[in-house]
Amino acid sequence: MSKRWLSVLPVFLALLLFSATSSAQEIKAIEEGAKKEGRLNLYGSMREDEAKPVLDTFEKKYPGVKIDYFRSSDEKLASRILAEAKAKTYNFDALISSGSWDVKNLGMTLKWSPPSASGISPDLLDPDGMGTPVYINTNVIQYNTRLVAKADVPKSYEDLTHPKWKGKLCLEDSDFEWFVGLQASMGKEKALDLFKRIAANQPAIRNGHGLLSDLVSAGECPVAVSNYGNQVARAQKKGAPTDFVAINPVVTLVVPAVVSKNGPHLNAAKLYVNWISSKEGQELIVKNGGRIPVRVDVDPDPPRLTKGLKLQVSKRLVGKELKDVQALYRQIWQGR
Repeated sequence: MSKRWLSVLPVFLALLLFSATSSAQEIKAIEEGAKKEGRLNLYGSMREDEAKPVLDTFEKKYPGVKIDYFRSSDEKLASRILAEAKAKTYNFDALISSGSWDVKNLGMTLKWSPPSASGISPDLLDPDGMGTPVYINTNVIQYNTRLVAKADVPKSYEDLTHPKWKGKLCLEDSDFEWFVGLQASMGKEKALDLFKRIAANQPAIRNGHGLLSDLVSAGECPVAVSNYGNQVARAQKKGAPTDFVAINPVVTLVVPAVVSKNGPHLNAAKLYVNWISSKEGQELIVKNGGRIPVRVDVDPDPPRLTKGLKLQVSKRLVGKELKDVQALYRQIWQGR
């Protein structure tokens, strides 16, 4: 060890100790504040059966805080929060949803990063410091293992342009981030040409990634052009004849938590966001919902959901840009 390093080592260790002490003091103050508030209004898109074990664990850990959980789709959650803001009836304290980015861009969220965020993969962090990643969705090709022979399993999106797949494909009706993500990795012109050639095989358009997974598992659709990796893994655990192929770079959507600037229970919101992004919280969302975690010290189940893959975080679309992409998406895939 060099003399120079030895000279700065005490300073480095002192800074680490100061940081750890400051974080512990911050969490203690937040916990005390949350107990006084006694309640948390949490909005989210996670299904109730998936969320309940996670919420119950939090309430047992922090018995002074009761959670009121409101679940809906990403779009409906964002619309509800916007309506509340217009009426000045601020109700939500924290939101965990893909729609969190929309709420953030409306200037309704607090700029705050929890101490537990230090364990999150740096590539997934919000550069603005307003959204805390909770889990990710990876876009993969899903197929039915009984209907698709090993030799025919697609190894690329290009493979899906083959005429043999005509009438045998399906696609989710709002995978806009995947649509934009592939354009970013391949180049817009090349990607749009690819999409048009896949569209020539007339994929069935369906609403919902869970439904898409069920359709592939049931054999009603042999191959899904794009679906979430964790949905496929969940179906596999139930014994469904399905598997997935991940094409590098894997288009990835970050689902964050945001804290309301005007919510009635600020400390309770902070306490929950810090906990759900901690190692304990992340292990729970893997165990109970099969979600793909964002921390570097927690693996998904199965690990192949991310192991060895190059994740490409897709841009979250808002406003006119989103409307333009929606129009192009529907023009290509639905001919309208």
